[in-house]
Amino acid sequence: MKVSALALVPIAAILAWWIYDLQFQWRNLSEHEFGWIVPVLAGYLVWDRWNSIPQDDSPCAALISFLIVLAATPFVLVAELYKQAIAQTPASSFCLSIGCVLFLAANILHLCGPKTLLHFLFPMMFIFVSVPLPGILWNPIVLTLKEVVTKLDVEFLNLIGIPAFQRVNVIQLPGCALGIDDACSGIRSLQSSVMAALFIGFLNFSSVTSRIAFLLGGMGFAMLGNFLRSLFLAVAVHWRGNEALDEFHDAAGWGILLFTLAGLTLSVRLVRGLDNKPFLNMKGR
Repeated sequence: MKVSALALVPIAAILAWWIYDLQFQWRNLSEHEFGWIVPVLAGYLVWDRWNSIPQDDSPCAALISFLIVLAATPFVLVAELYKQAIAQTPASSFCLSIGCVLFLAANILHLCGPKTLLHFLFPMMFIFVSVPLPGILWNPIVLTLKEVVTKLDVEFLNLIGIPAFQRVNVIQLPGCALGIDDACSGIRSLQSSVMAALFIGFLNFSSVTSRIAFLLGGMGFAMLGNFLRSLFLAVAVHWRGNEALDEFHDAAGWGILLFTLAGLTLSVRLVRGLDNKPFLNMKGR
C-alpha cells in the first residue's frame, strides 16, 4: 500500500517529539545512556520490514482511530503539564511514551489499517526499551537485584573459604567491606542485554517462542556475568584491600560485556537449532 510522503508527516512529528523528550533522560540517567542507539535500531527494523508491508490492507474506520487518540490525550496532557509545573522525570517520560505510542497507532490505523499496524508493531514498541521506568517500578527492581547479588556473593565467598556476611547491600569481609551499588546490581548489563536480545532475536528467529527463549537466555547470561564480576571484585578486595576495587573495576566491567556478547552468540546458535522444530513453529514475524 502506497502512502504519500505528506501523510507520513504526523508520524514523523510524533516520533521526533517522543525522542526529543527521551533524550533528556538519556543525557541525565547513566542507566539509560544506551538509549541513543535504540531509535537507530528501531529505524533499521522499520527499513527491514518496509518492502513487505501488507498489500491487501485497508484504512481503519476513522472512529476507531479517533477513540485511540482520545485515550492517548490524557497521557500526553498529564506528562506535559507535570514537566512544566514540576520536573521532567522518568515518570513523565513514561507517561508521554504511552501517549505517543497510541498516537502513532491511531495514525497508522487511519492511513493503512490494522495489518500494517501489526506489521510495524514490534519496531514501534522496541523504542520502549530506552524509556525509563517510573520510580515506583524501577526502585523495587534495582533493590531486588542488589539484594540477590549480595546474597549470592556472600554464599559463594563462604563456600570458597572467605568469611563474609551480608549487611543489607554490603558484603562485610575481614577488615573491609564492599558495597553493591545500583551499577553493581547488574541493571545496566541487563538492560543492554534485553535491547540486544530483542533486536537480534527479531531479525534471526521466525517463531515467538524462539525469540522469548533467546531473550531469556540473554538476560540469564547478563545476570550470571554480573554475579561473576561482583564475586571477582569481592575476592580481589579481600586479598588486596579496597585499592583493588579501583584497579580492577573497569576491567571487570569490560569483562562482563565480553561475557554477555559471547553468551548471546552461543544463544543464537542454540536457539537457531530449535527454531526449525515443529513445536516451535509459531510464526511471529
